[in-house]
Amino acid sequence: MKKIIILISVSIFALSCGNNEEKKGEGKQEVASHAETKHEVDPAKEKAEFEELKELEDHLMNSDLTIDISVAKDLYKKAAAFAKNYPKSAHLEAALDYAAKGAENGGLYSEAVEMYHQLGNVMPESNKTPIYMYEKGKVLEDKMQNKEAAKAAYKELIKRYPRNPLSKDMKSYLKNGVIDMTKEEKIKYYEERGKK
Repeated sequence: MKKIIILISVSIFALSCGNNEEKKGEGKQEVASHAETKHEVDPAKEKAEFEELKELEDHLMNSDLTIDISVAKDLYKKAAAFAKNYPKSAHLEAALDYAAKGAENGGLYSEAVEMYHQLGNVMPESNKTPIYMYEKGKVLEDKMQNKEAAKAAYKELIKRYPRNPLSKDMKSYLKNGVIDMTKEEKIKYYEERGKK
């Protein structure tokens, strides 16, 4: 009799666990279906949002050739959101580029570095990737005054694209210690190079 009670108890326990598993699985399917619906793309909306980015980029510079910082920050914010909302978009590279330019021109240097980093990693097959990697280094060096991080960025560029003209320039730039020169020393260095 004891064995029968234990057997019935184990069976009830197993059935109740099985029902919970089934219910958990059903919930996951609902979440998955909801997630799939959430990621469906409305092509018209995507196109309109990308057109808005292009228009913002067109208004980045004022008529007196100064940067409109509020437009730059808005461009960064909207372009970063576009990249997040449309990760498979044919316009992803352009959106990340807009975000990087907006952040850099808006004084959001850490964000600019992050966007250039993403461009260097998300778009490794782009013919512009060496430029993005270079831009990352320049923001680190010139805007953030972080020469060590800039050196690392330039070295990564040289390693990944050794035959690229930018890599060759950065190799010489690092080898000759130009990165560690003051602004005046750099001007003198380039003037002397120009005479040769």
